[in-house]
Amino acid sequence: MNTERKLLAAAMSSRPAFDAVDRHLDQEDLTEPGRLVMDQIKAYYDRDPAAKLVDIENLRGLVLQTVSNPKHKQTFETIMDALSETEVSGINVVQELIGAKMEALGAKLSNALASGDADGVLDMMAEYEELSSCTSLGEEEESDLLNAPTIEDLVGKEDEVGHLIPMYPRALNERLDGGLLRGHHVVIFARPEMGKTMFLCNLVGGFVSHDLRVLYIGNEEPIEDTGLRMLGRITERTRYEVLADRLGTYDLAVERGYRNLYMKRLTPGTPREIEALVQEVNPDVLIIDQLRNVQMKEDNIVRQLEKAANAVRQIGGRNQCLVLSVTQAGDSASGKSILDMGDVDSSNTGIPGACDVMIGIGASGEDEASGRRVLSLPKNKRSGRHDFFPVGVNPSIAKIVSMD
Repeated sequence: MNTERKLLAAAMSSRPAFDAVDRHLDQEDLTEPGRLVMDQIKAYYDRDPAAKLVDIENLRGLVLQTVSNPKHKQTFETIMDALSETEVSGINVVQELIGAKMEALGAKLSNALASGDADGVLDMMAEYEELSSCTSLGEEEESDLLNAPTIEDLVGKEDEVGHLIPMYPRALNERLDGGLLRGHHVVIFARPEMGKTMFLCNLVGGFVSHDLRVLYIGNEEPIEDTGLRMLGRITERTRYEVLADRLGTYDLAVERGYRNLYMKRLTPGTPREIEALVQEVNPDVLIIDQLRNVQMKEDNIVRQLEKAANAVRQIGGRNQCLVLSVTQAGDSASGKSILDMGDVDSSNTGIPGACDVMIGIGASGEDEASGRRVLSLPKNKRSGRHDFFPVGVNPSIAKIVSMD
């Protein structure tokens, strides 16, 4: 059985196997026909976030729809026939892939060290370490099989005091049925200067005041600038007031939960580095600002964003923390109040498929002049309310308030 067929069969066999294969696969690992089939497997999972595996006959139809040449159709019929007869162990195929990657990278690293070529050695070492840490498919370690579950089985976590994480402002929290659970992944998107950092600061102010531990990983703005804005939001003081009374501001911030905030700048950071920090801090909430700067082994920006979104979602699932990640909105969102999935820059299919909730921040010229933004929920698996609503903003203290 050739390697390509095993990889495709593993990706079809289970979503965790697909996530692992997709994370480590390079374009050159597959033939052109193999890449087309893998793209359709990915599209299948993206369209149905609840899908646990790929239906082979459904996939066959999707693949053949993309091919017009009769000779090429026959080639893909042959491929699909072979896949329908292929049974593999997803976890073992993934480990075979990772082993081959480590062997090739180890040889490349040895040659670089022997020749004294320092360029790229640190990156190769970091990649080798990340590969060596991949020992399972994560989600397959625990069975989620439930037989006639009781109401307590289904909502028990929400009944636990403190398990539901409230979101801010109030209008947003109400549309999310009172908050989110650890393991959920939220994507926040907006055009530049539309208030993404202000939105994060407002959330952090609420989180820490409720004794929730927050790990903020920034890779865009200097961490000191963001930290000062978060300090202002927690104390509800302007930058001028913070600097004029530094000791008093710090004491007030500590009184309001400031010590629950951990901050780190990674420029860029790999999923492995992010997860190491998560395991060190053990946060209730992980914030990634921004997705496009998470280092993935992928030259294509669309694939890079999709892989980054999937990687941070898996980190949240493995470590049971709420993940908030930030990405850009495209030109289509300029001057627009209500945003939808199509306004996400570069990856308006892959990113939505890798999250539970999407929050768009938009504004028309009139909105900006009136001191408000419009929050949109184009994806909301939490409550199903695909709503939009205005909120008031106070940039001087990074505060966002409900208007309804």
